[in-house]
Amino acid sequence: MFRALIKFSAKKWLRSGALFFGLLITFTLSFIQFDTVSGEPAVFKRFEYLMYDTRFNLSLALKPPFENPHNIIIVDIDEISLLKEGRWPWSRDKVATMIEKLADAGTLVTTFDVLFSERQINPTDRLIEVLNLENQKQMALELLQYRPQTDYDLQLAKAMTTMDVVLSILFGEDESFEVGQLPAPTIINDDVDVSRLLLRSANGFTSNLPVLMQSAVGAGFFVPSVDTDGIIRSVPLIQKYNDQIYSSLALATGMSYYLIEDIHLNTVRLNQYSDLVQSIGFVDQIIKTGAIGDVLVPYAGPQGTFPYVSATDVLNDNIDLDQFENAIVLVGTSAVGLSDLRSTPVGTQYPGVEVHANLIDGLLGDHFPYTPDLSGKLMAFIMVLIGLLLSIFLARFGAFKILTITFGLIALHFGSSFYYWHEHSLNLPMAVPLILLMSLGVINLIEGYIKEGQSKREISNMFGQYVPAAHIEKMLNSEGEFGFDGENKVLTVLFLDIRSFTTISEKLSATQLKSLLNDFFTPITEIIFNNQGTIDKYVGDMVMAFWGAPIDDPKHALNAVHGAMAMQQMVIQLKPEFDEKGYPDVQIGIGVNSGPMNVGDMGSSFRRAYTVLGDSVNLGSRLESLTKFYGAQIIIGPDTYEQVKDVYECRFIDKIQVKGKDKPIVCFEPVCLIEDSSKELKQELNEFHNAYEMYCKKDWDHAQIELTKLSENGTRKFLYDLYLTRISELREQELTDDWDGTYRHTSK
Repeated sequence: MFRALIKFSAKKWLRSGALFFGLLITFTLSFIQFDTVSGEPAVFKRFEYLMYDTRFNLSLALKPPFENPHNIIIVDIDEISLLKEGRWPWSRDKVATMIEKLADAGTLVTTFDVLFSERQINPTDRLIEVLNLENQKQMALELLQYRPQTDYDLQLAKAMTTMDVVLSILFGEDESFEVGQLPAPTIINDDVDVSRLLLRSANGFTSNLPVLMQSAVGAGFFVPSVDTDGIIRSVPLIQKYNDQIYSSLALATGMSYYLIEDIHLNTVRLNQYSDLVQSIGFVDQIIKTGAIGDVLVPYAGPQGTFPYVSATDVLNDNIDLDQFENAIVLVGTSAVGLSDLRSTPVGTQYPGVEVHANLIDGLLGDHFPYTPDLSGKLMAFIMVLIGLLLSIFLARFGAFKILTITFGLIALHFGSSFYYWHEHSLNLPMAVPLILLMSLGVINLIEGYIKEGQSKREISNMFGQYVPAAHIEKMLNSEGEFGFDGENKVLTVLFLDIRSFTTISEKLSATQLKSLLNDFFTPITEIIFNNQGTIDKYVGDMVMAFWGAPIDDPKHALNAVHGAMAMQQMVIQLKPEFDEKGYPDVQIGIGVNSGPMNVGDMGSSFRRAYTVLGDSVNLGSRLESLTKFYGAQIIIGPDTYEQVKDVYECRFIDKIQVKGKDKPIVCFEPVCLIEDSSKELKQELNEFHNAYEMYCKKDWDHAQIELTKLSENGTRKFLYDLYLTRISELREQELTDDWDGTYRHTSK
């Protein structure tokens, strides 16, 4: 007894210790994730950056090749240009020539990722100065008339008037450093107190010569946000100077491209002193930003994703003029000596000018990734929930299953984060949740290894004399009963299929087809759930559901038919909405059948599903495929009919023998609730029943007369004409004496 007490105390201490450390880690990491103000520890932040870059590059690898939809071209002051044209900075007349050639080629906007902050010395002024020193004043006076021809700053300014040119400005922290002329502040078409905004704020600036700024259509700053690991992942679109808003180089280029002069700022109050920027209204887009007006750079690929043209080729007319038609040109450098190479998630030697190209493409295409405002807090809540569950229940499993669950959750977290990034451009937290999952897995794995040997010995000692060793192993691996074991039950299955789906899909784009299916299957699913059904699967345009499991339902057949009738009405109700969206007309076929089926958790060790199997299921599928043959939207099997005939008015359809079966069955079409049935409908159903009896007796003439009347006056002309056609064919055949009207379908 004393030994048992020691074992119990040791197990209790071990479990309590693992639980304590699990909860401690859970709440600590959840608080770190929740507290976005204090920020993450440096090691967590570096891990977050690593996961961000991994996810980014994996997503890029799965995307189709970039096609440059807005014709953004980089004119590169590269090593070859420096070799042929001389070291940078070039003479302003050479830059003016390049602008004029770009304008002649049809360029819409040219943006310079370089500064023209210093005046270029006029060579005529230098010559006049020398002549004056040598007392050649007359010659100096004569040279004054040639001064404008060698004022290359003025020539550059004049060239800039031939097209839209956007210049760069550089903001800094030094209050005494103000060089050149700032552009006019960006106009904000909102009642916003700029002084309250928590934007990046500058104290000084380096801009361009006034004569150049007056000729440019705009200018923007080019200071990026460099993360603590030296990589550029985000860039501010706006920042403050003297309580005025100024645009980034990319935003200024986009505004010039769209010929707009103002933007909208959507803000939210942080406290009584400060406001945060939530988004920027640009043309008809809402660009979601960080609190300081920054956006994640939507890198389209590694260096060279956007086309590069050497600046010397532009100067020497060695370019394809069609390439520059309606283009946005960014003039920058990839030359190593000019120090404009940056580290990015897609490359460590990435030209800064191509960062701007990606931003401009994101602005024009409205595809910026962003971090949802409450993602950190929501993730913290999920971490608490998952952490509590894992801390409490993970220790109940063996080492292999702990590893499986841990890596499964890690894969699920990474997969869901990747999905939302790849499909919806959402940047969700990754690092801290992964650290939580790995930590809890390790803690419980250590506990599991310690107690696994002891547990096996205890169970073997307790049950070894009663059950075989194989059963003991099952007991050790048992996780309890979940109610998914296979069993035979009488259930009702429903198959729904969209008719002519191939034709519909050919008329729609992939996005439109996805939207149509979502808009269609959402109410279908709601109907199934509202009528106590269970979704089995979606396969393309088909949905399969069943009634009576996992929860017993004595009215499974009736509820299934209720659902089928509701689906039929839903298709009619959706038509105006689908017409408005430009979708093709959607028609459905539904097969419903009741009978014995095997239901349970079935599949393989790699993938399982809670589903139904059996001949009754197969017959339900066959009935759905026959709806088009008989021109019916819903066909039900004989067992289903027996359970609903006192509630629904049903039309007899046919006595059939499906492929692969010897025994014929009768099938019906539910028309309406008996209480809603009219006298005329009941009469029509009786007349068709009588006509079918004549048909079975080979009384072709009378059957044809009755069916012709029904075809002319009834509600199911397609069905009646089908029988008329069949009679014409049967008249020419020699039927056996025991022929009973059964129609054999030879295809599935």
